Amino acid sequence: MLSLVKMKAKVLPKKCFGLLTSVFSSSRASLAFFICLLAVVFAYRIQLTISLFTNAVRPFDFNPAQHAVWLVLAYLPSDLAFVFVCFSLSWLLSRVASFIKQSKMFRILRISGLIFLHLVLLAAVLIHGIHGRLLFDVQTGFDSAVMKEAFSGISLIETLRLVGWRDYVFLLFPFGFFWLTLLFSLRLRIWIAGISLTLAILLLSLSLLMIDNKAEKVPDEIRLNPVVFLLSDMTKSTSFIHLKQGQTMSAVGGKGSGIQSFRPMETKPIERALSLPAKNNRPWNLIIFIMESAGARYIFDTSDGDAMPMPFLHKISQEGWYLKRHFTTSNVSTKAVFSILSGLYDFFSKETFGTRPDVEVPAVYNWLDQGYDRFLVTPSSISWYFPTKFVVNSGLSEIHSYENLNFKIKEEFHSLGHYIARDEVQTTDFFIQRLREAREPFLGIYISFAAHFPYFDYGEDYRIRKDDGHLISRYYNNLNLLDHGIKRIVDHLREQGLLEHTLLVIVGDHGQAFGQHHPNNFMHYRYSYNENLEAPAILYQPALFRPKTFGFPTSHVDLLPTLLDAMRIPYPSTAFDGRSLFSHRARQAPIFFYGYEESISSLDSHLIKVQYSLKKNKCWAFDLKLDPDEKNPLDCSSFPLEVEGLHKFVAEHDANLLKYNASLREKKGLQGAGVPILKAVSSPR
Repeated sequence: MLSLVKMKAKVLPKKCFGLLTSVFSSSRASLAFFICLLAVVFAYRIQLTISLFTNAVRPFDFNPAQHAVWLVLAYLPSDLAFVFVCFSLSWLLSRVASFIKQSKMFRILRISGLIFLHLVLLAAVLIHGIHGRLLFDVQTGFDSAVMKEAFSGISLIETLRLVGWRDYVFLLFPFGFFWLTLLFSLRLRIWIAGISLTLAILLLSLSLLMIDNKAEKVPDEIRLNPVVFLLSDMTKSTSFIHLKQGQTMSAVGGKGSGIQSFRPMETKPIERALSLPAKNNRPWNLIIFIMESAGARYIFDTSDGDAMPMPFLHKISQEGWYLKRHFTTSNVSTKAVFSILSGLYDFFSKETFGTRPDVEVPAVYNWLDQGYDRFLVTPSSISWYFPTKFVVNSGLSEIHSYENLNFKIKEEFHSLGHYIARDEVQTTDFFIQRLREAREPFLGIYISFAAHFPYFDYGEDYRIRKDDGHLISRYYNNLNLLDHGIKRIVDHLREQGLLEHTLLVIVGDHGQAFGQHHPNNFMHYRYSYNENLEAPAILYQPALFRPKTFGFPTSHVDLLPTLLDAMRIPYPSTAFDGRSLFSHRARQAPIFFYGYEESISSLDSHLIKVQYSLKKNKCWAFDLKLDPDEKNPLDCSSFPLEVEGLHKFVAEHDANLLKYNASLREKKGLQGAGVPILKAVSSPR
């Protein structure tokens, strides 16, 4: 009996293996498809592991503690699952076609099947390649949001610029391998099928043995196969579409705010400022310095005993108005910059109002006299994540950006650097030169890039922390670079006798995260925690802003009415979403934010922060007085008034913003007219 069991134990694996081998060898195309996919996932996983150990910049600051072999094997299950599912579907389709082998349709189906396999293989290769590229270049995986952004806002030419010769080799290799396998003899195909299957089963067994709780702490973007990650994300997004479609009526229903001739929040005019500074005999110059990705919690940080990143900014923050608890209106730059320049909230949805071709709402320079010399300078590209239509349509024609600045390109540590940004130091030089040539009064807007990922290394002069491979170390160094740039601008104004006639606004567009709360919470747009939303804001002009620290929550939409009051420029009391900080009522007003992860939030003067996920139909809250680090989410049922206020404000905001915009277009006679196109401004070398 025992010998019989042993015999069956030996025969059964052989039969199973023979059956699987016959399945693999019964369809040449499916076998070739299987081998190519296997090669793609192995190449991706090995290349990813090597990069995680060797690259200076790593996704989510992930530093592997295990051996490289362990890292490859531990995350293979999702890779192999993807390969086997694709092969199974391919093989089943080939079996269906074999039943009509005598039909005239067989040749057509066979050719169609080969084309389909090539398209699937191309999609798989592209997804793996793009996902790996995004992990290191943008600190994100290839998900549905990236796909939507790619199809909506990125031109084909800009996409092709990202493709190097190695990428083309990676794209073409699987197809050559496919046809080589397809043309092998039957004996060789069966041998290859057996070897491939044995290897896959062996590696899968080893992978399952290595699974432990450490994998749970690894971001899905690294752990999962890129195709599995994308499909999982798309499934989650699709499953909540019905919730999003009913959002306006259910989650944010009811009569609310909205711009009705001007103001979106109240039917009664708000109480104007109580005490304004004395009116100046001459118009004020204005400089708005927007620090891309400069989080408020980092700029003056000395908690680890290191040097303060921005000592000069700290100095002038004590000499002017320091908005200590300042927040962005959104965790993405496009919406945030729109709010800084307009005093209005952008849409509370993924669509961006500032990029619409028909946007006509006024910007800061529309409130100034026509005689102002107006210009904007940035080392970054305005074709990405920038409200270009809003800026141009509202009348700013002189824009110096990556597209027309002929300066050095920062690309030492970043494969995308060749199109993202010019050299920050040279661009600051250019801005100072433009100030030297400016006709008073002037409005100069500078939008930096240095504190944005990938945090280029600008050398020893700006290193206050060792380049130890951690993203935050580079980030602190580049904040120091920005501090030097701000000081140079202020020193220039002082030397030229312009400082006493110039008002400076120094503000971050949004915060920046370095793994707080979640292992993939890097950069700014994944979550709406305070690290993603807190932005520094300083108003500097000794004659207007006596030293003062504001401890209550303020927002980007408060900046423009405050500036106009300081400059004694009249405006309708219903013109903005924000409130002038000269008014005592500013302290009482709640502020709002939109999160790119599809959330809406509010923060009131009692520091109760309410957040609602439009995607998941879920609400939570934080009491920032008791829980400043947002570690203990509370049930929203404890804060019914705050929840109602949030939903009431958001309910009609977007529709009424469009109504306001339409009324302005109608006054200009632009009901169906086109909008002006940005003309490139030539810049000196």
